[in-house]
Amino acid sequence: MLKFYFATQIFTWPFYLGSHFKREKRALLNKRLNPPLIPDTKQVIWIHTLSVGEVQAAIPLLKALRENLPGYFLVFTVATASGYQQALKRAENLADLIWPGPIDLYTVIRKYLKSFHPALFILVESDIWPGLLGEIKRRDIPLVLVNAALSERSFKRLNKIPILKDLLFGSFSFIGAATKGDAERLKKLLPEREIFFFGNLKYEIPPPSKEKIARLKTELGPFLKRPVIVCGSTHPGEEELLFEGFRRFGRGSLVLCPRHPKRAEELLKLAREKGFKASKRSNPSASEVIVVDTLGELAALYSLGDVAFVGGSLVPVGGHNLFEPLVFGLPVCFGPYVESISDLAEYLIEKQIGFKIDNSKNIADLWNKIVCQQKDLKDKALAIKKEFLGVSQQYVAYLEKFLGHK
Repeated sequence: MLKFYFATQIFTWPFYLGSHFKREKRALLNKRLNPPLIPDTKQVIWIHTLSVGEVQAAIPLLKALRENLPGYFLVFTVATASGYQQALKRAENLADLIWPGPIDLYTVIRKYLKSFHPALFILVESDIWPGLLGEIKRRDIPLVLVNAALSERSFKRLNKIPILKDLLFGSFSFIGAATKGDAERLKKLLPEREIFFFGNLKYEIPPPSKEKIARLKTELGPFLKRPVIVCGSTHPGEEELLFEGFRRFGRGSLVLCPRHPKRAEELLKLAREKGFKASKRSNPSASEVIVVDTLGELAALYSLGDVAFVGGSLVPVGGHNLFEPLVFGLPVCFGPYVESISDLAEYLIEKQIGFKIDNSKNIADLWNKIVCQQKDLKDKALAIKKEFLGVSQQYVAYLEKFLGHK
């Protein structure tokens, strides 16, 4: 199967390279094709991720690897240009080399493996390329997948197509699931594989610096003197309902952070059409609604909030990171579509710091209730946060066996 995959590249590689050349600057493409040579004297662990979200999940693991295995040379590669830039900022003191990920062409993969000669390859969450993974397996390099997710829909599809299942997961020696539900589905799909659940690495993403939070607090000023609702990672179809809920709420400030910042202009226009005083985060003014048009500030904004709503849950996306606001003691609201985060959503509801919403009246009533009980709910949220720590250390303790450690 792998030989056939590589053979087809004789015909496809010019188009493949062409598409990359259009999307990226020449310098970045040149890096993708020419990884630096790491001396053979170095023992290398290669960690690879897809983009910005996966980079964040990888940070706790990189930190634990650095602390527990100081003798190893850590290579951190990222597939997308935005993810690579994020890695340069977030992992500069954790990885020995940060580099763009390889293009899935045979000659490029060979060059990367010759340059990096890894003792262990760790893939965080996704970016499963058959060529890269198949060649790593062929060379008998231990290959592990951590923080793996498998939705019910994907499970049903893959169960019907064994050849695709093998192509995606056949190379891994070990798979660590992101949630208990993911672990159960992966075990059913891959009964012959080692599947473990230690927890979600995203539970250990380091919070933003105190300096960053203080700067944000100064910039937003009077906006923060009222109860602050922070709506993170929102999608089309959610903002209308959130604006209506905020209108019914009748007080406070609303931070709206769309999943894709390029939507900021349309959302600013929508907020003003709804009668709100609104401005962009990049140019804040006296407002009751701030639309975030910047990258990398959501966690810091959560730290300034009183209530959080996590998007991708009022529309059938599956939900985003519920743990991020919990880190700061924020009670979390979300819609009915939480397939990707169902374990944590159910747990937070059970502990009475997670709240399901489905209409504007429900939203307003819940926000009023939460603001009135804010101190008690915050204490409860901060206590529960501690239950989820230690995931990265468990991963490293298990991964040591692939390096020949007892």
